[in-house]
Formats: sequence, C-alpha cells, structure tokens
Amino acid sequence: MAAHLSYGRVNLNVLREAVRRELREFLDKCAGSKAIVWDEYLTGPFGLIAQYSLLKEHEVEKMFTLKGNRLPAADVKNIIFFVRPRLELMDIIAENVLSEDRRGPTRDFHILFVPRRSLLCEQRLKDLGVLGSFIHREEYSLDLIPFDGDLLSMESEGAFKVSLAFP
Repeated sequence: MAAHLSYGRVNLNVLREAVRRELREFLDKCAGSKAIVWDEYLTGPFGLIAQYSLLKEHEVEKMFTLKGNRLPAADVKNIIFFVRPRLELMDIIAENVLSEDRRGPTRDFHILFVPRRSLLCEQRLKDLGVLGSFIHREEYSLDLIPFDGDLLSMESEGAFKVSLAFP
C-alpha cells in the first residue's frame, strides 16, 4: 500500500542537498581556479542554495555581475557564466568572451543555463562566434528553491503572466 502524504511531512532539505550536489559536481568539472559571472537575477536564488563558503571550497575565487564590455581582471583559469536563457544575455556574454580573448592568457569558459538550456541561445552564441569557446555548456534545473524546511519558491518569472493568459 502506498504511503499517503496528507499527514506526512516532506523533508525539503533533501531537495536543497540534491541541488547543492549538482552545483558541486559542475564546479568540480572545471579544474582549477574559477570566477563566476552571474546573471543579476540569479544571485538571490543561488544565495539560498550555496553560501560563499561552499563556492570557496570548490576554488571559486572571484564573482562578478554580468555586464557589457570587459570583465574585471581576475587571475583565474576558468570563467563560468551562470545565466538565464535570454538572447540579450548571450550578446553580453559574447562581448565578455571576445574581450577576454583579446586580453591575453587563455582562459577556459563554461556556461550554465538556469533552469534550462536553450538551442536558440546557443545558436546566438554560435552566430556571434563564441560558442566554441565554451568547454562545458550545461543546464542547472533550479525550478524549486527551498527557503526553509517547509517552504519552497518556484522561481519562474513568467508564471503569473502565463497563468493569467491561459486560464
């Protein structure tokens, strides 16, 4: 007989730990020192999952907000972009990658799409001539964020608008 959840509790810490494990596994794929370039929208949700100490344990030395032009100077081997799959962000990323390539020593670039990978975004990066610069292009399924042991947040910008548009 299947367990009934109407009187049971769901341990959301298990979900938080699974999301952290996925993040650690991705960071460990990028051997050496790292700088993370954040889509500004994602810094809050990631702060609930991974504190700075966890990132530091996995050789993250610098963190920057994604902006146009050049990235701030960082003496790291890997630059990891954590971004939502938005075309306008791909233009900024391409600008950053091209300016880093001109700057000097070769760095390894990686991109993590949150929450889903987008073929359209990858095509934009290809059209801008930087898709081949990324060693890892993956997705990080961050749909539900545990705020506490009994509270989840669904980080979906358009959820309210979509629910009103399609009753």
